[in-house]
Amino acid sequence: MIRRLLLFTFASLAGSSIYLSGFTNAPLADDWAVIQRNLVLSLEDLPLLLTAPHGGWYRPVFDLFIGACARLFGFEAIGYHVVAFALYLAVAVLVADIVSMLTQRTGVGALAAVLFGVHGVHAEPVLWISASNELLAGLFVLLGLRSYLAFRASASPKRYYALTIACYALAIGAKETAIFLPVALAVYDLLDTDDSTRRERLRRLAPVAPLLAIQGVFVAFRFWTGSPYPVEIDPVRIAVNLAYYLAVGLFALPDNYGYLTSLPLWHEQPAPPLIATSAAAVALGILGWLFRAALRSIPRRQARILLFAAAWSVIALYPVILTATGRTAFMATIGVAWLIAAGWGVVWQTSDQRRAWCVAALILFIGTHAGVAAYRAFWWRQAGEEMQRAIAWMDDTLADIPPGATVCLTGLPDHLHHAYVFRNAFPTLNQVRFPDYVVYAFLDGTPTDARCTRAYVIHYADPPGTGDIMYDACAAECPAAAASCRGC
Repeated sequence: MIRRLLLFTFASLAGSSIYLSGFTNAPLADDWAVIQRNLVLSLEDLPLLLTAPHGGWYRPVFDLFIGACARLFGFEAIGYHVVAFALYLAVAVLVADIVSMLTQRTGVGALAAVLFGVHGVHAEPVLWISASNELLAGLFVLLGLRSYLAFRASASPKRYYALTIACYALAIGAKETAIFLPVALAVYDLLDTDDSTRRERLRRLAPVAPLLAIQGVFVAFRFWTGSPYPVEIDPVRIAVNLAYYLAVGLFALPDNYGYLTSLPLWHEQPAPPLIATSAAAVALGILGWLFRAALRSIPRRQARILLFAAAWSVIALYPVILTATGRTAFMATIGVAWLIAAGWGVVWQTSDQRRAWCVAALILFIGTHAGVAAYRAFWWRQAGEEMQRAIAWMDDTLADIPPGATVCLTGLPDHLHHAYVFRNAFPTLNQVRFPDYVVYAFLDGTPTDARCTRAYVIHYADPPGTGDIMYDACAAECPAAAASCRGC
């Protein structure tokens, strides 16, 4: 058992380490508000957290998690990254352990850990503090599934069933996207039984009913408390979102190319998505060709596992189907890792004469996702370094402006290739770092407004091709008592 877990840990580390290069010490975008509002949380706040949204969201487990981290790390992001990476490793180990238990093959588990660890769409959950709720929810979802499997296999199942319910409650308390778990468990039960009558199948599903009841109560509560995002059922949008999730989940499309705002990026740098999706398509095509040849010889239990993995990938999307971002694909990619690992295991067993093709396809698929992961980690690191440079620049610039003044900052980057920088960082960043000023931020060339009529207007610019920062600090009016206005 220990050797098996060590193998899974090593495989998880081998895959996940691709994201280590994205670590910086800068909170990004929403991180400032997320940390600030949870900075003084304690268990005494639990009754309030359980009965009402906090900061616009109902995520009490995540809020307490950030609150605990904030007490240790404050606004130093590197500590959060270390904790998030540990969570990511734990999720990858569980991904490996569960599929290994289902297939009774340790090698398939180790492969699933690598596939999950290098997946190119995981940059946001791993490298953005605000998205680490995906990791927390994923951890409890998989612990819930693991305990449910133990419940089904145990002679004294009550404690495992109670653990399943507890993990599910913690998962939806971390992020509401975890609500899909009871449906996935029901699908597992239906696939794992040979009962033919409808009555026997319904009896088999009885343990899932309390979990579905919890889901129903939670959904009703969330509708009652409201959502920061509008809920609008649009069939066209759902189809587009499904295509997006298919592209980033299976075909390694870098997630920053999946937005309407990415059209200029497609025009300027079309090579990364075209190379990645083509390579992934070739790898999947080879595996599909080998799988088709092996289809008749697949054991029935292995076929059920493949169906469960595919079903998980789809079911995990229903809570997020009205939106589409890289982080919301996280739960579905668990099923993708299981599907590819288990499918590759079946092909390897049944294709003695074509194992070279099998290895080549796997290397190409893993290499493609690793390349996309490294590409996204690079841009998240760039975002962190840009945040650090800009804050240092603001510290230097505001030193020449009298305390209490109103300052309008223009030209700050919203994001770098959809690695967020200053998006939603103000006004919290103002309160945390520049409390002696009233600061308004206008990102990416957004024009100023009436608030800047009698304010210092400071423009941030980083000339392409240089590492130097140039700025000018001008006020619409420069009183004699004010600091000198540079560049006016």
